[in-house]
Amino acid sequence: MAIAGPNQSLVFLFDIDGTLIESGGAGGGALLLALEHEFGVADPQSVALHGRTDLGIMTELLQRHGVTPTDDNLRRLSQRYFAELPAVLANRPGRVLPGVTELLRHLTADESHHLGVLTGNMPTSARAKLRHYGLDGSFQFGVFGDQAIERPGLAEPAWEVVERRLGEGHSREQARESIVIVGDTPLDIQLAAVMGVRCLAVCTGGFSRQQLCQAGPASVWDDLSPTQDILQWCFSSAGEVL
Repeated sequence: MAIAGPNQSLVFLFDIDGTLIESGGAGGGALLLALEHEFGVADPQSVALHGRTDLGIMTELLQRHGVTPTDDNLRRLSQRYFAELPAVLANRPGRVLPGVTELLRHLTADESHHLGVLTGNMPTSARAKLRHYGLDGSFQFGVFGDQAIERPGLAEPAWEVVERRLGEGHSREQARESIVIVGDTPLDIQLAAVMGVRCLAVCTGGFSRQQLCQAGPASVWDDLSPTQDILQWCFSSAGEVL
């Protein structure tokens, strides 16, 4: 499969938590506070978070604590979560992960590229996290975790957004050659495989190089700090592709 060259535009779809930022567990902490304050759950227990969508996480949280995940209860939990999140972000020792600022600076300098987030966060929580860490100005669009319970279910919403960004005249097969998913979990790699696009995976979210390599085809890096090497991979036909 041909890969877009340096004079062609690419579409970059970035995960947020564990890829762009480390929030000190702010999202999970705010969710448990929301469950406690909105539904009166004493000592709420967390569920697996990494790589999952907020819709899936919230559904499991409610079920685990004896609350039926109706549309209304999911709405109540999400709205309370959004209200709790800013204060929790401010009180957790978070950071922008290595190499992120420099890589985004290079990519946003070329207006031909399309930068978006492809995240398990819902739109409101995604914007709150990006804004808190000063990254919100780098992204033009997003695909969010209110659109599917499981991560692979974001494939079709992602295609719909990408097709709107690229406009008419780009077939899905042609678009595959221009898309790079950047993430930190096996679920990001699996989503890239479902879409048939390239994946750049980083070991900054808690998964080892071995775990990421075993998840499927991806170019795996310790973090995003080798800016020039990463850019070369993105624009090179030598990159690992599906």
